[in-house]
Amino acid sequence: MVSDEELMVRVQQGDTAAYNALFARHNRSVYGYLLRRTRDAELASELFQETWLKVHKGRHTYRRDQRFRPWLFSIATNAARDSGRRSARRIDTIDADAELVVPKERHEERLTLEAAIDRLPETLRDAFLLGAVHGLDHREVAAQLDISPDNARARISRARAALRKMLT
Repeated sequence: MVSDEELMVRVQQGDTAAYNALFARHNRSVYGYLLRRTRDAELASELFQETWLKVHKGRHTYRRDQRFRPWLFSIATNAARDSGRRSARRIDTIDADAELVVPKERHEERLTLEAAIDRLPETLRDAFLLGAVHGLDHREVAAQLDISPDNARARISRARAALRKMLT
């Protein structure tokens, strides 16, 4: 299997099939992240499109020595952050088709978990989603949120503790 980083190098060389492969691998997780961050399906969809457009337009800014996922999520995070600055509108809805933290067959538990994640303060929620849900390490989470790695680790830990407390 070709790595994301290799595919991105091919994208930089104009390979449309490589771009499509990256999109297919990551579209659900990017949309799910944006949906959880904005809590608005329509806004998440707009930001999703903006993110992938920026990936294409900014393909020449991708450095070959960096990992692709953190770069992709930095684009999504910045799009959401910019949108949040433009509008304070928030809607508390969850799209059941978004990528989920737990399997679909555990519907009630999933809904309870989603509601608990939504109740986290935004600083903890963002760190938790990037680190625990989307697999970025503490340094990558720190870079995304413009905080120290120790702060990122602490936020993820506090989010997990708050979720455990809410769910017991």
